[in-house]
Amino acid sequence: MPMLTYWTHRYVLVLLASLVILAVVSGISMQLRTYEHIYNLLEMRAEQLSDSYTRSGDNTSFRERMRYEEVERPRFGPRITDVVQVADAQGNVLTLIKDKGPGRDSPALNKLSARHGEVLAGEKVREKLYIDSQTWLRVGVPIIKDGVAVRALYISMPARNILLETRRLYLALALLTGIITLAGWLVLYHLSRRLTRPLREIAAAAQCIAGGRYDPELPDNVKEKELQQLVTSFRNMARQLKQLESLRTDLLAGVSHELRTPITSVRGMVQAVHDRVVTGDEADEFLRITLNESKRLQQMVDELLDFSAFEAGAAPIKKNVIDIKSLAEEVTRQMECSPEFTGIVFELLTPGEPVWVKGDAGRLRQILLNFFNNSRKASATIIKITLLLEKSSIIIDIADNGKGIAPSHQPYIFERFYRGFGGKSGKQGLGLGLTISRLLAEAHGGNIALIHTDGEGTAFSLTLPLAEEG
Repeated sequence: MPMLTYWTHRYVLVLLASLVILAVVSGISMQLRTYEHIYNLLEMRAEQLSDSYTRSGDNTSFRERMRYEEVERPRFGPRITDVVQVADAQGNVLTLIKDKGPGRDSPALNKLSARHGEVLAGEKVREKLYIDSQTWLRVGVPIIKDGVAVRALYISMPARNILLETRRLYLALALLTGIITLAGWLVLYHLSRRLTRPLREIAAAAQCIAGGRYDPELPDNVKEKELQQLVTSFRNMARQLKQLESLRTDLLAGVSHELRTPITSVRGMVQAVHDRVVTGDEADEFLRITLNESKRLQQMVDELLDFSAFEAGAAPIKKNVIDIKSLAEEVTRQMECSPEFTGIVFELLTPGEPVWVKGDAGRLRQILLNFFNNSRKASATIIKITLLLEKSSIIIDIADNGKGIAPSHQPYIFERFYRGFGGKSGKQGLGLGLTISRLLAEAHGGNIALIHTDGEGTAFSLTLPLAEEG
């Protein structure tokens, strides 16, 4: 049988310790209650004998009456009168009844009680005597005649029977404790098996993931709410890890391809010019293409550096008060003059007054350029930029009439290294443009969101907080 789990061991130990403490306390309580009960019985019997002695008038008549009661009385229960003694006011002790047994002839038992004066004063006393390694219980009551205590009557009996009864109670408690402990052990063992089974399966699934398998078998039909949440969370984590691993693989392949293509092109064209394979205007064209490819390489490297800086929380953001309206107009005019945007019409709608925001002009320019480049890659012919001024923020909507983003790609467009949509050029880049743009917007206290996209175009919104003062 498998060993109990770590916590089950401790639960059993705590249960056993609690039951042992409870049994000990209960045993002590029962023993005290048993002593109290015996004292009460002895007092009742002593009062009966005291009344009988008063009616008898002398020791001889009382002794004969006691013998008659011991022989003729009905068998109503166990005998509790073991040693009966009467002591007068002068301290003379007369033993009237004495059963056979060890310790009954001991001088200590037949000696006058140290509390004899209290009994003659009309009080009842209880004493515990230790004679020959035995414990005796003794009670004393006054014998009243004409309203005055003239003698004292004592009844003594060994506590052996009480101790035997207490031992039986202890044995019963020990047996009950053992039964409860065994039952608790079985219940805890069953529960631990039931609870640890899905945990063991999840641990095995974690080992599978550590070994590179992202579709492990997970337990089903888990009834416990907490374990069900754990299984669901683990399943979602495995799914995301699988997706990230797929993205990582695509990234390595994409980066290798994106870097190898311009490097190969640059190397080939530079080699052709160097070896005089091409000359004149053709050599100049080769150098122009080489320059463009080197710019493309620099852009990809810059994206990787920017992303790494943002991931490390070390991206520098200058916080200056700038006019975002003027910045949008400047970037739009720059793109209209760029050969790459030939054939694309820019429509800019802005408020009549300056719009002041606090941020980094270069980083905000980078966000706008990224949107424009994405629209160009989506074969857009019209790019519409609209600045909407609100109470505490400025919303910049960038809409185009490009081919849009497929529904299957929309949930992942802001994921890092996601390269699911590209333009007619087939140059998809590293998949960091929108990721870096959103990080830049958040660094400025704003956000970027996809408003809508379909086969007729795409619209994004950039929200930035207004500066407190211009």
